Amino acid sequence: MINILKINADDTFPLRHKILRPHQPISQSCFSGDFDETTAHFGAFQQSKIIGIISIYKTDTSSISDHDSWQLRAMATEENSRGKGVGSKLLARAEKHSLENGAFCVWANARFEAIDFYKKSGYSIFGNEFNIDGIGLHYLVYKNV
Repeated sequence: MINILKINADDTFPLRHKILRPHQPISQSCFSGDFDETTAHFGAFQQSKIIGIISIYKTDTSSISDHDSWQLRAMATEENSRGKGVGSKLLARAEKHSLENGAFCVWANARFEAIDFYKKSGYSIFGNEFNIDGIGLHYLVYKNV
């Protein structure tokens, strides 16, 4: 059974580093806004082990919406836990949090490899692909909640 629980920013750093930033120092796994009052972090737990994470930040992206928008960041799932609904549960919990806090739109800079996941979750692509140095190709994806 997978439980999705609110966690602290510090609890996300090991999995962020392992999955998303393995070739960078772990210090690069702490993002601007991680400790803001409006930011929320969620972990997917199997027994007592974190097997997935997601963070959501209150941000503006006037190119997509003039209303309150929230950015998803640092979604990661342990490799042996992929394809089991962990990411979908994390995404749904982050979307619910943003909606409860007045969001109109949720968006993310999605890695090229994750585009199909976001499309299946109701997200649309906005604009063209772009490169984030040292990370790879991304698309801006969004969903009205």
